[in-house]
Amino acid sequence: MAITGIGSNYNVYESTYVAQKNEAAKKAETKETATQTGVTANIENGKVSDYYSYLQKNYDCMSKGKSDTAVISEEGRKALQNRRSAFAKTGTTEVRRLSSVSSFGYCNDYEKILSELSNGCASDEFVTENYSQGKVDALKSKFEFQDEVKTDNFDCHVNKMVSAYNLMKDAIEDKYANPDRELEYYVADDGSMQELTKEKELEMLDKAYEQHSIFMAASTEIWADLRDFQPQITYSSNAGQAATNEIQTFQAGYKKNEIKNQAYQAFMSAISDENRNMLLQEQGNLNHLKLNLSISSSARTQINSIWDYYANQKH
Repeated sequence: MAITGIGSNYNVYESTYVAQKNEAAKKAETKETATQTGVTANIENGKVSDYYSYLQKNYDCMSKGKSDTAVISEEGRKALQNRRSAFAKTGTTEVRRLSSVSSFGYCNDYEKILSELSNGCASDEFVTENYSQGKVDALKSKFEFQDEVKTDNFDCHVNKMVSAYNLMKDAIEDKYANPDRELEYYVADDGSMQELTKEKELEMLDKAYEQHSIFMAASTEIWADLRDFQPQITYSSNAGQAATNEIQTFQAGYKKNEIKNQAYQAFMSAISDENRNMLLQEQGNLNHLKLNLSISSSARTQINSIWDYYANQKH
């Protein structure tokens, strides 16, 4: 607004306008301060609905019909509840940085890398770390089969398991070697908030490796049972004689859980420092590299034959 002087009365008009403007500003400031104070008190008293009404009245973006909405899944609600519970247990309302690292995340990422090494993909994104796709692809190129008939598939998978372990372990080592790394916290399996350390991440990686070993050891025995399965054949004769039955069965030659235990033992012995360094130093193809496994040569041959049988099946 522009004020134009009229003769000698200019100063009078100007003074009156300035005084009225200042008075209006003071009233508005007092009203706003009182409103803000009331809103703050309401928030502190937990009157969220009053605060929401205040936002709707004073901010156009919060008016009815204009506010954005979001649907939170039940899984998301539980995750949020676990984090809030973890904060409550630590007696604090915030931490410097809350990491997405978890036991589940390590299992997911380990399986994803293994899947990529076998020309598959377990998930779209990594959970615990942004692993270099270039490193994954370089490792994958060392496992390309050149023979039409696949052999030593068990040994090949063991090499992939240890190679994936090496890649993830190196990422952990690099992370904690950074002197500028920020302090991180994570939500443990029991829901508690804990400081994230190198030892805990290595423990999660070891757990992911062991869980895969347990699963694949059990699968190996199932494959052995299916391969060696023979249907029971019954022959009956009624030519003037009492019926006779002939049963043909196949004896696999091993005890229950024997294959599973041998496979598990092989998997767990594969991540020795000696074997890990052997894979890291090898420059050529890793398919037929023989690691030192704590099982007999006959057991190793038997397990490889089980894996080879299914790998070379024509579908």
